[in-house]
Amino acid sequence: MPEEGILAFKNARIITPMRVIDNGVLIVRQGKIFDVGSEDKVKISQEGEVIDVAGRYLAPGFIDIHLHGGGGADAMDATEEAMERISAVHAKGGTTSLVLTTLTAPMKKITEAVKVIESVKGKRLSGAEVLGAHIEGPYFSMEQRGAQNPKFLKEPEPEEYMKLLNESDCILRVSAAPELRGGLELGRELKRRKILASIGHTNATYQDILAAIEAGYTHVTHIYSGMSGVRRVNGYRISGVIESTLLLDELTTEIIADGHHLPPSLMRLVVKAKGLDKVSLVTDATRAAGLGPGRYSVGGLETIVEDEVTEGFEISTEKGNYVVKLLTREAFAGSAALMNRCVRNMVRLVGLSIQDAVKMASINPAKLIGVDEKKGSLTKGKDADLVVFDEQVNIMMTVVGGRVVYKREKLG
Repeated sequence: MPEEGILAFKNARIITPMRVIDNGVLIVRQGKIFDVGSEDKVKISQEGEVIDVAGRYLAPGFIDIHLHGGGGADAMDATEEAMERISAVHAKGGTTSLVLTTLTAPMKKITEAVKVIESVKGKRLSGAEVLGAHIEGPYFSMEQRGAQNPKFLKEPEPEEYMKLLNESDCILRVSAAPELRGGLELGRELKRRKILASIGHTNATYQDILAAIEAGYTHVTHIYSGMSGVRRVNGYRISGVIESTLLLDELTTEIIADGHHLPPSLMRLVVKAKGLDKVSLVTDATRAAGLGPGRYSVGGLETIVEDEVTEGFEISTEKGNYVVKLLTREAFAGSAALMNRCVRNMVRLVGLSIQDAVKMASINPAKLIGVDEKKGSLTKGKDADLVVFDEQVNIMMTVVGGRVVYKREKLG
């Protein structure tokens, strides 16, 4: 595979945030996008390698800001080998940048994982670049724990989370239940440090969410999963996190678009209510991503991966679209998806254009974690993080920093 230098992509359908450029050309020099435009405006020099993508799409590489693992490895394994395996398998799904996510566990285990994430941040791996860490738990509601291990759930204690935050420079986001005692103080501290404060696995009410926004929370973790909805108290209906997220313009959110977590109708509702600019796609992938059916462990909980087809449910019936559940099958436990499946589902199941689906997997998450000045769109001067795919969003090539990290045997 060529090292970073000069690459020229031609005969491409180039996806930008504003349009699709037919017969497009994109030039890469020294890991950056040097020029981009239609073939009559961008000249291909005699230097470097010319790649004819044969009319396929050329898009910004996908940015996954919420994933735990893949290829049999998990971020909580806390080894560089695990991070490398995760990086490699997600590049096959078109992901060029990722935020590795921890889960509810003893703080010592979380700290160990974060230290290893920090050690590989920005390093050259065989696949996607690791941008940093997402701390998901242990500050969650017991009622909305989902597949988070209940043994380790707790309220946020400043002496605990301040130590973690002070010892690491790689934490980009933290998910927590703001209604817990100490939850608002945590939000204020995250805001002060410019870390994305995300509302997740929470049983909060509308009034709790208003207080959370005032404290610095701006994002909502995997909408509809692990959160409260409308409930009755003394006969009165009280709005929960779902309704608050859909209603309040101050909040962004993310969808696990694996074809199982949410039916098409709910994904359409989220996009309709929030608008295209405030929704990002995430895989929430576990160590099962890129593998087949079987039993796996997530945070000390046993899970099962199977090819589920259920009558009467709005789910993807695409072959190989595996679902991950607790062994009891009472709750989902992350996903087995790569990002190209999520983009494909937004087109096939939700009805978005390919341009809008790509936007939700690239520039939107880039803005959320503050890397949009160098990633997330095919713009001159940005990192040459690119993905080539066909009409079915099958990945043909993935490029990270001008370096081809994944390629199908034949582009033709």
